[in-house]
Amino acid sequence: EKGKKKLSVSSEVGDLPSKKVPSTVSKGKKKILTKPKRKRKDPTVDDWMPDLDHLSMNAVSKDDHSNILRLHGLPSGVKPEHISKFFHGLSPSLIFVLPSLPSVIKDWDAKQDFDTNNGMAVKRHSSDFRVFVKFQSAPVANAAMERMGEPMGFDKDSNVCSKSEITGAAIALSSVPKHVANFLQKHMAIHARKGQALAQTMKHVEKQLGSVVDMLWAMATKKLKLSFILHTPRRLQNLQPLMEQNYVPSIKSDYERLIKLYNKLIDQHEKLELDSSILLTHTFDPSCLEDSTHRITHAVSNWILDEISLNGRLIKEARFNFDSC
Repeated sequence: EKGKKKLSVSSEVGDLPSKKVPSTVSKGKKKILTKPKRKRKDPTVDDWMPDLDHLSMNAVSKDDHSNILRLHGLPSGVKPEHISKFFHGLSPSLIFVLPSLPSVIKDWDAKQDFDTNNGMAVKRHSSDFRVFVKFQSAPVANAAMERMGEPMGFDKDSNVCSKSEITGAAIALSSVPKHVANFLQKHMAIHARKGQALAQTMKHVEKQLGSVVDMLWAMATKKLKLSFILHTPRRLQNLQPLMEQNYVPSIKSDYERLIKLYNKLIDQHEKLELDSSILLTHTFDPSCLEDSTHRITHAVSNWILDEISLNGRLIKEARFNFDSC
């Protein structure tokens, strides 16, 4: 109702109503003492979860929630069947993983303390193992968020846990903004394969992609304005010029640097066509995009061509300015 203000669990004492709440409830002439319910620890579940408090994705307004969720703290060797069972009744339409980038992305990745184990009984994938689940709609994804902290099963023969009594591991979830979700699904998603561990699927596709993986992350860094906790990953440092914002150079040195970048982009696209074949860099049949390797290579190829076109226009504009001086 309007006018009523709800208090969060973390409210300070000073925020509480001034009216005292009795610790007992009257029922006729008897007084029944009310005690808070305690949640019993399930001995079959590893209730450790990664820390998500710092993620701004969780602070996204509900209007910007997409139909895609990010999963954190997944058990090692997780398969799409484990994830589908976890979300039983919500019918996830797609499960995918991103190509690897062993670096912590700010506002994306969870905090994990593997050095001290921090009470973890089940082996987990690191925070840079980025797995997502797509649902039919954003409201369904919001309903799926309610399963935060519930246990996900794992294969007992995979040496994931040394304790035979533990059969599940608590999973953390975070919402994904619409623009990020659209970009990931369209350009970066490696679709899960039935019966195959997600990590194995990822490695298989990465082997086919080769150097395209680094260019893909350079594209994502620029398009999504990613930042890293420590520093730009070493793998991407040689691609740093590609990740910088485009602008019309106002001084000669910047103009010359732009021409070098333009030529480098042309060389990279030619190399991409030679290494990946023209069949992967160009799409002649839309159904080809169902293949993760084809779709990702095609996305990177188009991005490089767009950058060549844009930088070419900037060079022409800058040349006109210099010639008119």
